[in-house]
Amino acid sequence: MGVLPAVRKVLAFEMTIAEWIGTAAMIAVPYLLIGMVWTAVAGDQFGGQGAARILTILGSVLSWPVLLVSAVCTI
Repeated sequence: MGVLPAVRKVLAFEMTIAEWIGTAAMIAVPYLLIGMVWTAVAGDQFGGQGAARILTILGSVLSWPVLLVSAVCTI
């Protein structure tokens, strides 16, 4: 069995709106939890006050994979 028939089979799979929402939640919850842990561990670089600090923290939670790679590459 080649790759193309397998891809066609996956793309032909139909899902309801509720299934899409459930799948998105199953992906988003662990991603956001890891982002919160990353921000708590490496959050010493967050300066500023008010809205700037909140946006920096939210950016860190959402972009933790990039920040993790950049932290590893600078060691």
